[in-house]
Amino acid sequence: MEKIVINPLTRISGFLEIEVTIDNHKVVDAKSSGMMYRGFEKMLQGRPPLDAIYFTERICGICSTAHSVASALGLEDALKVVPTPNDSMIRQIIHGCEFLQNHLRHFYQYTFPDYVNGPHINPLYKESVGDYRLPENINKTLSVHYLKSIEYSRSAHKMLAILGGKAPHNHGVFVGGVTVNMDADKWIELKSIVSSIKGFIDNIMVPDVNILAEYYPDYFENGKGYGNLMSYGLYNQYIDKKFKYVDPGVLIKNQRYGFNKDRITENIHYSWYIGDRENIEPEGEYVETDVYKKGGYSFIKAPRYGGYGVEVGPLARMYLSGEYTRGISTMDRTIARVLEVSKVCNIIEHLLGKIEFEPTSQKAYEVTEQAKGIGLTDTTRGALGHWISIEDTKIKNYSIITPSAWNLSPMDSNGVRGVAEEALIGTYVKDEKNPVEIGRIIRSFDPCVSCATHITSDRYKDISVKIT
Repeated sequence: MEKIVINPLTRISGFLEIEVTIDNHKVVDAKSSGMMYRGFEKMLQGRPPLDAIYFTERICGICSTAHSVASALGLEDALKVVPTPNDSMIRQIIHGCEFLQNHLRHFYQYTFPDYVNGPHINPLYKESVGDYRLPENINKTLSVHYLKSIEYSRSAHKMLAILGGKAPHNHGVFVGGVTVNMDADKWIELKSIVSSIKGFIDNIMVPDVNILAEYYPDYFENGKGYGNLMSYGLYNQYIDKKFKYVDPGVLIKNQRYGFNKDRITENIHYSWYIGDRENIEPEGEYVETDVYKKGGYSFIKAPRYGGYGVEVGPLARMYLSGEYTRGISTMDRTIARVLEVSKVCNIIEHLLGKIEFEPTSQKAYEVTEQAKGIGLTDTTRGALGHWISIEDTKIKNYSIITPSAWNLSPMDSNGVRGVAEEALIGTYVKDEKNPVEIGRIIRSFDPCVSCATHITSDRYKDISVKIT
């Protein structure tokens, strides 16, 4: 048997380690380890509750708006605040802009290098070993799209800044709605930008993902995992199909069920946290870390829905909404993400057509002595939840379960592997010195982690893999 450790694995912030055991070229065991402790939940204890929005959105620079939205929803639940329909739509447009920039960036900057060779823009570039299958002319065309996509991802952030004040870490999302008024000038600029982005997505991005699917058909057969899916819902406030996307729901063992937030637990058996309890409730007390815990291998806890590992993200949403039901695999995740960004473009255009040019509802909110709130929303990477507990007008406890926690969790005390861990089991690795299959499967989940890769094993020398 061979052991391969990839640490860190992905091309963005954070530290994710993947360890696999390979027997006769097949993965027989896998461990997903979050190697960086952040401590945002502890940071918030004792602070004024309204600070939470601006603190939590700094958890990540790629998906900061997602945390501002979830935090605002949690505070609104605690303080019994209901935004006006117009403010709510503006907030949904802001959130949608983050979907555009994130999915464009992930597909071209973080997924493309696994399948497309180039472009060679680094003067210190050294060719790395890769399973590249595209004909030279097609590869060259897609390399041009790789660079072109940066312009459109930047444009999506410009849209976000128009309504959110700045990007990343917007100032526009707050309790009660938003802080920026919509006017004719903003509306015209937003309409123009989203139309341009939509043209790129429909005419270039969608054909590009179809090309990858054509030349890498075996990736429809790996990375399947459990097949359990979950969504907290997204753009589900509307009846009109032009605005609506997906309702909250779960798919467990091919059976559809309504979503029940009370079935969410976190398991810490293999996580670096102190505690005799195997399962903790999200709204419970803060759990201290223990990096010397016997058997522990991750700072990520193990969220479970009714004891099941469930996949969250674009594929879960597209599947549960009926928009894309071809299958559950590495390539299906990639296709679903591209189709979803086209869907979100359409929704933003329709929301812009419904917005009124009226002042936002900005009020001074009084924080109650005691309160609890939950903010659940689907974001770019999947289901995001913020739980807040207020005591003596201060934050007593704040708990966050991110999409990457659902997808990249370690095993739990019942022997249930994390979603990504299970997706790796049975994978055929052609070349153990260059296990490209592992990176492709994990990156299909869009994990919010690191920007450099080294591969090591107990038999071979270290291999540095070029990250473009």
